[in-house]
Amino acid sequence: MPLRNLQIEVRQVQSGESQRNEAGSAGGVQIDSQGQVAVQGTLRLQQRQSQQSSSASQLVLVLNGRSARIALGTVWPLRVFQTWLRDGRLVTTQGTLLIQAGTGFSATPRWDGSDVVELEIAAQQAPGNAANAVGALQNNSSTTSVVVVPLGEWSTVAQSEQSSQDQQSGLAGGARVSTQSRTDVQVRVTAR
Repeated sequence: MPLRNLQIEVRQVQSGESQRNEAGSAGGVQIDSQGQVAVQGTLRLQQRQSQQSSSASQLVLVLNGRSARIALGTVWPLRVFQTWLRDGRLVTTQGTLLIQAGTGFSATPRWDGSDVVELEIAAQQAPGNAANAVGALQNNSSTTSVVVVPLGEWSTVAQSEQSSQDQQSGLAGGARVSTQSRTDVQVRVTAR
């Protein structure tokens, strides 16, 4: 391993989408003095969509083979990917390592001078009892994951996805709200 400083950039990319479907109706009946009946009715359908995204980043400088701590400000646990080289191609799968909400991870880069970096990710334990955090999951016996990332390129190493639906109803109509959000943790390692 070359004795070099490596710069690790970490960014959290959050994106969300919300969709609201509404339906409403109104109507009335009029009877005039001659007994004629007039019926009026309206039906209102409306759909609204919105998208939002944000990003936060940080930068650490670490010696090749040494560990650096990365803090994450996430609300939900993140699942860390596993990546390796097979026949010269990067293969990525969902890993079993979870980073608890509001914590972070330790990153240990190992670079042999080639165009890829092996990055060992170790989850940090949340202080106190993790069971009291919304959506927090207990870590299992596996506490590290290894990803192989191209030198100088952004790569997604962890991800979290949530979705929710809410339905509201009233006398003359109702609404259904669907929300989806996603957080990607991306890293870029460069030699300095």
